[in-house]
Amino acid sequence: MKYAAASALLLFGLAACAGPGAVSPSGGLMYQVPESPSVVYVVEGGQNINIDAGPMGSMSMTSSSEAMLAMSFAAGANGVQVTTTFQELSVSMTQPMGGSLSASESDIVGDLVFTIDPKGEGTVVTLPETKGSAEQLVSPVSFVHEFFPRLPGGAVSPGETWTDSIQWEASTGDGDVSSSSVVTYTMVGDTVVDGLALLHITYEGEADVVGSGFTEGMEVLQAVSGDVAGMFLWDPARGLMVSGESSQDMDGTVEVPAAGMPPMPVSVSGSGTVRLQGG
Repeated sequence: MKYAAASALLLFGLAACAGPGAVSPSGGLMYQVPESPSVVYVVEGGQNINIDAGPMGSMSMTSSSEAMLAMSFAAGANGVQVTTTFQELSVSMTQPMGGSLSASESDIVGDLVFTIDPKGEGTVVTLPETKGSAEQLVSPVSFVHEFFPRLPGGAVSPGETWTDSIQWEASTGDGDVSSSSVVTYTMVGDTVVDGLALLHITYEGEADVVGSGFTEGMEVLQAVSGDVAGMFLWDPARGLMVSGESSQDMDGTVEVPAAGMPPMPVSVSGSGTVRLQGG
């Protein structure tokens, strides 16, 4: 069965919170073209999906992903233009009925190009083509809106917070998915890792994801909501994210209207990491 909302690449929706940025001379934390305009990020993630099918028992799906993403940054119309190349990609998902799905970098044709404004809001310029199972397992649109953490666009001090909303929709040959979240970020303060002076920022919020698709000619509807949380370390000298962690814990329902069964409870949990190659 194809659950677009739950499997919209944890690689991006979970493991992510990285990007170019800088503390401007006025003290504002915002996105700018970083000192190093070409970098590589290593991203890993995992996700567990459990469905309570009533008399049929429980069904479980497990997803995992690893990727090496080459990014280049340049001045763009709305702030910073980001070009992402999938140098390496390994994504897989088990299914309770049927064989497992998998995708690699060969299933992604072309680069993902988008812009982010000073606070990190993304706008698609060009989407790559996804082939085979990558249509279900990889969500370039969610990458555009969720990979980069939102920044305040102004001066912040330790203990201060800022809140932003993130919304996006995507359609593929396998179905539709939409996401809406409200996230609050906290500037924890300065920290030193391997001799680097970094900024420690945490975040937490709530997300709602709705998806639909078809399997064996039957429509499948899914809606989940719950908590998202994470942290990232920022290098203000280079204007780059160095590492990050994220997690999600969500609950909702899955429904197959044609089957004449009531909606089935579903839970989705996952975690991910991202790190700048070379530190």
